[in-house]
Amino acid sequence: MLHHAAAPMTPPRAFPARARRALLAAALLGGAVGAAAGTIRGDLFQDDRYRIQVTKPAGWHFVPAEQAASRAREALPEGLRSGGAATATLLVAVSERPPGAPARYPGRVTVAVEDLTGRPGVETLELYAQANLRTLANLLQEFRLEGPTERVRAGGVVGLRAEYSGVLARPEGPVPIRGIALHFLRGRTGYAIAAVAAAEEFPARRGTLLQVLASVRFLP
Repeated sequence: MLHHAAAPMTPPRAFPARARRALLAAALLGGAVGAAAGTIRGDLFQDDRYRIQVTKPAGWHFVPAEQAASRAREALPEGLRSGGAATATLLVAVSERPPGAPARYPGRVTVAVEDLTGRPGVETLELYAQANLRTLANLLQEFRLEGPTERVRAGGVVGLRAEYSGVLARPEGPVPIRGIALHFLRGRTGYAIAAVAAAEEFPARRGTLLQVLASVRFLP
């Protein structure tokens, strides 16, 4: 279960284009370059390498990591679809729609990880979260943080939680979205977990998205 405590965060600022190609292009919009193979047993996903598990609600669907990475990458702005757009690995995606089902922007939760050893400026949890939110601010139009950032715990690991909104440019037209971003650090591994839905559907999906986020457990 996630436990919350308010924590301040520096507002997003503009920063160099190269930095905009960091983890949020992969995680908070759901478009990782790489994909990892964890284990799915019924409603439970577990990845033993990264020591994390997620439980999905009945009626929602796990999307295979390779497929989720490919489909989600197509949702990114054109300039981020090629080259080194992300150094993250997508572990799992949970979607309200089954894989392959047509949907403009279904509610989803993505769990991605990144080796931060070679990424400067993210030595603390606060810096890591701020850097990724700045990336998101540059990817979305009309980006804004919705309320204060909060400290949370998942399986004894401290993280940061932020809600945001913005407009995502898509070939079929702009899509206003709302999201919840969680960030955790374990050593030099960063975890970016995002729950996102189209803005008009977010209030109806919020409870289920929070249920998935609350199911996140870090294993010893």
